Amino acid sequence: MIRFGTGGWRDIIGENFTFDNVRRFSQGIANQICQNRKQSQGVVIGYDNRFMAEEFAKASAEVFVANHIRVVLLTPSVPTPLVNFVTIKEKAAAGLTFTASHNPYIYNGIKYVREGGLPATEDITSELERSINMIQVNEIKRMNYNRALETNLVIRKNYMNDFITFIESQINMEWIKKANIRVLYDPMFGTGVNSLLTLLVDSRATVKIIHDKADPLFGGRVPAPTESSLWRLTGMMKEGQYDIGIATDGDGDRIAIIDEKGCYVDANEILALLYYYFLEYKGMKGNVVRNLSTTHLLDHIARYYGFECIEKPVGFKHIAEGMLQSDAVLGGESSGGITIKGHLLEKDAILSAGILLEMLAYTKKPLSAIRQEINEKFGKLYYKEHNYSYEAEYKQHIKSIIFNTSPEKIYQEKLLEYKTFDGMKWEWADGTWCLVRFSGTEPVLRIMVESPSDDTIEGIIQQVMQIIESSILHHH
Repeated sequence: MIRFGTGGWRDIIGENFTFDNVRRFSQGIANQICQNRKQSQGVVIGYDNRFMAEEFAKASAEVFVANHIRVVLLTPSVPTPLVNFVTIKEKAAAGLTFTASHNPYIYNGIKYVREGGLPATEDITSELERSINMIQVNEIKRMNYNRALETNLVIRKNYMNDFITFIESQINMEWIKKANIRVLYDPMFGTGVNSLLTLLVDSRATVKIIHDKADPLFGGRVPAPTESSLWRLTGMMKEGQYDIGIATDGDGDRIAIIDEKGCYVDANEILALLYYYFLEYKGMKGNVVRNLSTTHLLDHIARYYGFECIEKPVGFKHIAEGMLQSDAVLGGESSGGITIKGHLLEKDAILSAGILLEMLAYTKKPLSAIRQEINEKFGKLYYKEHNYSYEAEYKQHIKSIIFNTSPEKIYQEKLLEYKTFDGMKWEWADGTWCLVRFSGTEPVLRIMVESPSDDTIEGIIQQVMQIIESSILHHH
């Protein structure tokens, strides 16, 4: 079975992520394009540095051309936002990226965007999932890759310059060039490197780069820019000489940063920094969109300037929806995905990095000072996420436990409200909240807590785990 997660399909290479399944997936998308009579628009296919990603991408291309759909196959490996960009630019019927983003190296996947570079909605993906799983291997059409190249049905093309030009048109390069910013960059062995390095060189920054070679094993680490995985970047930042440390995940769509003192700045705070910079320094006007698991600091900032923070379920397609509905200036999620008005409706670490450089150049303040400024104005919030792995057969049981737990058992404050539209979220009167939800891509329960008091967080996480554990034992 091929299952659609938040933005596409991810699976373990060789188990479910096989050439046959990649071809079935491609045939399913091709069928949909043919039904909508959009063959002439073609599709765009890109891939990251994962194991066999280019071979899988070629296998996919063979299926599309056999269905009379032209393919632009990007070269070399690319960050995910670039595929979105080309899908829009070429007015293609769909864009596919072979990536498993920040999942461990044993995974690969296909991220799918529809025409206009938009994330696919729930009804589209469930229909696709249904039709893909009905396709038999012998129904799949194929044309030899080399023949497709010779007949120009597959075109290999490099769009990096166009992409960077597009990004640079969104930021004030002149300010950045004058600022001589010193950057330490860790692409985590992923595909962010070519694009962001080009942007950094264009902005006359002084750059030192680590972990920049293409490695399908990601140096043996998970290519997610978290505090624990960025120990080397953090250590080097502590030695000084740099204004900002930037890290991008395996496919270049998520970002984390380290300030000039060597302190890790998580995605929540990056969103707050950008939103604050837009409203306070650039005088922009507009709402902000975040998902359920993202910091309420955005709500405080929005309220202060007379705007609104719109809350959505987890999954970037919901953020994109919110951006379209409310004309917001910024949207994002706690896992490091950020989208900016006027840009792609998709997370893009390359643009986010550019705007952070612009912020340093414009404010002429060190990163730690801007962070301090926000804390003083809006109060500091502490955030922690804990992943709890469970055995698949207990999923329903765990679900019923969470939905039937009384909030006093978790935290003694007065409960303001609870939300059940994506997992379970409790919000208390002192500004503390806790969200418990199942991951869409792996057998993990995510427990997220934010509070004005650092001491509160661990206790809440432990409480939730204890309730689940004792209930499972009981269930036995």
